[in-house]
Amino acid sequence: MTLETLTSMSTAFIVLSGLSLLLGWYFIRWRKNRQLHQNTMLAATTFAGLFLVAYVTRWAMFGSKPFEGEGGWKIFYLANLVPHIILAIAVGPLALYLIYLALKKRDFSTHRTVGRVTLPIWLYVAASGWLIYYLLYKATF
Repeated sequence: MTLETLTSMSTAFIVLSGLSLLLGWYFIRWRKNRQLHQNTMLAATTFAGLFLVAYVTRWAMFGSKPFEGEGGWKIFYLANLVPHIILAIAVGPLALYLIYLALKKRDFSTHRTVGRVTLPIWLYVAASGWLIYYLLYKATF
């Protein structure tokens, strides 16, 4: 696989994960449809997992891409990268805990409470990932 292929794949997977998250939230919040909510949230988790596989494969094969911007752009990049990494590490266990609570089908109150914290974090991680991708691969400085 080429660097471009793996980069495109990982980007597509995280976009699909973010869109699935929004759709899953819509299904539970506005349609009150637990089955569609569950299906789309599991799809979001699957896409996030596929993103991680593509990302780690790309990193293992090609290493990290250094940021080419300087000055204010570098500060902007790092100001987005650091919380992105920290929150991305937190989202994995939170998502797994939410899946556990939902599949156990007993504690939807805790699932709802943890979900209200996890959803914005996960969406931030997805959106900041798109920004970081743009700054690394598309922006010209």
